[in-house]
Parts: sequence; structure tokens; C-alpha cells
Amino acid sequence: MQIAALIGGRPPEPFEKARVTVTRFSIGVPDHDNLVGSVKDLCDCMTTPSLMANGKVRNKFGIGLIRDDSPVHCELVVLGVKCRRAEQRTEVVIEEIVG
Repeated sequence: MQIAALIGGRPPEPFEKARVTVTRFSIGVPDHDNLVGSVKDLCDCMTTPSLMANGKVRNKFGIGLIRDDSPVHCELVVLGVKCRRAEQRTEVVIEEIVG
């Protein structure tokens, strides 16, 4: 995976509430359940690591863009768009939800 651009830089603090829109451009559009399931690892890496009661670290590889990927903290939108082979890519937009 390659991050092409983090427009505006990394936020000083993780977003407490965010809308994460993942758009997958590919030559074929997968079933909705496969499309949503395919972003699990991506969502996990955007979260903030936290220490659990048993001493283990939850989301230890998280980069801290969003507080958590639970529905309380993250509104997830996943879209599939058909395109030509040369145009295949995945775009991720993270927007802070205030209020």
C-alpha cells in the first residue's frame, strides 16, 4: 500500500468522529459485502493505538488519524466504481464530523 498524498498533513490529534469514504476503482465491482469487508485492515491502520485492561495494545499498528473505527467514532462509506485497468486505485477521504 502506498499513501500518495496526505493533503493538509497529519492532524495534531486523531478525529473523535469522522466520515471515512473509501472508493475502490477497479475493472470489476465486487459484491457489497466483499467491498465493505475488504477495507477492514485499512480502517484498523487509521485508528489510534490504545492500551487494554489486560496490558495488550489494541490497534498497535494504527497511525492515529481517527480515534477508533467503531460506529461511535467512524461513519464508513465504501463505494465501488468500474474503470479501465490502467485507472485502478483506491481513494480514501477522511473528514472530521464536528458536533
